[in-house]
Amino acid sequence: MRDRVTAHPQLFFNATLTYNAHREHIPLGILRTGIRKAGISSRLKTMDSNDQEHIRSLIPFAQMPDDIFKSTIPFITLKKYAPSKIVFKRGDTDILVYWLMEGSVDLLDKNFEARSRKSKDENAKYVLDSHEPHRITAITTSNCRLALIPRSTLGEFSENLDAGISLDRTLEDDDGVDWMSALLSSPLFEFIPPANIQTLFSKFEEVEYAAGEVVIRQGEPGDYFYVIQSGRTKVERQIAGKAQLLVELKAGDNFGQDALVSDEPRNANVTMLTDGTLKRLAEPDFEHLLMAPVIETVTLEEANEMIAAANPKTYILDVRNPKELETGKIENSLNVPLLLLRKNMPKLITDAIYITTCNDGKRSKLAAYQLNESGFTGYVLEQNKEI
Repeated sequence: MRDRVTAHPQLFFNATLTYNAHREHIPLGILRTGIRKAGISSRLKTMDSNDQEHIRSLIPFAQMPDDIFKSTIPFITLKKYAPSKIVFKRGDTDILVYWLMEGSVDLLDKNFEARSRKSKDENAKYVLDSHEPHRITAITTSNCRLALIPRSTLGEFSENLDAGISLDRTLEDDDGVDWMSALLSSPLFEFIPPANIQTLFSKFEEVEYAAGEVVIRQGEPGDYFYVIQSGRTKVERQIAGKAQLLVELKAGDNFGQDALVSDEPRNANVTMLTDGTLKRLAEPDFEHLLMAPVIETVTLEEANEMIAAANPKTYILDVRNPKELETGKIENSLNVPLLLLRKNMPKLITDAIYITTCNDGKRSKLAAYQLNESGFTGYVLEQNKEI
């Protein structure tokens, strides 16, 4: 279970702050240090003379006149990160610029090839990534301390920002979002331990498909999770003998996870609309590397504590069909049938916690996965209670 569940319920508010919260230039007294899902452990520190001297050696501060440099000091934040934390992700739009003051980080390019940067390295005087959106992902590999300043503020003090904070060219790449970046941008990856990310992507295999070829057939068992590298597909469901178009998918989109999570047969057909290339992940690897970190359980006692604390608001979400509720349900639980969950997500409270339940745990696992995939916070209620 994630730490935010085992901790006192009052800590859940911090656990629901969004990953992007740490990038907003919020007054320091307002910004909470617990950041949702990404789990960044940060602490603001008053800048002493040694810190100022260190920052003075960084680019572009080293190029600034003394009076301009001193004017930047109130806008600089020093923040601590624990090991294996994502500082920023490739493809993210970010209002901050980062320098490594202490520790070490891995910088991952679009192929997930990592380059290590240590605070004692010569190139540590440069920003970790000057691009917006980010072209690399930065993951801490030790206890770290970083200096942060809003990009716009730095621009006001530096007349030659682009030349002053150039990044190693070996980490730069062409514009555009590839399939890895698209998948990495999913809220699911805020659950995945950074050390597992490279292993996860190494398990994908590439498969070519022709236009009109069926990738997934409704009713068949699930075997792979797919990400579209190139091309387009359509998703259709057979209802009363007729094909109902559900959605068309493009490069960067993914599909096939529902059957793997719920252990139920495929619930739709997926057919190629064009020639294309898909990346697929076998069920065992999907379950171990992607599903296991995302789906976690809470007991009914823990759920009741969270509901009573209401910080944030917590709901038990019964994903059975209405007729099944006739056999009984948990008091004050909400009911949204699993097949209607995605359609009803816009009606859910973004910063609430939802604890899903059903008869056998299969649908509730899929519901929690879908919630977390869409940026909500979802858990599964342990199946130790008759519903």
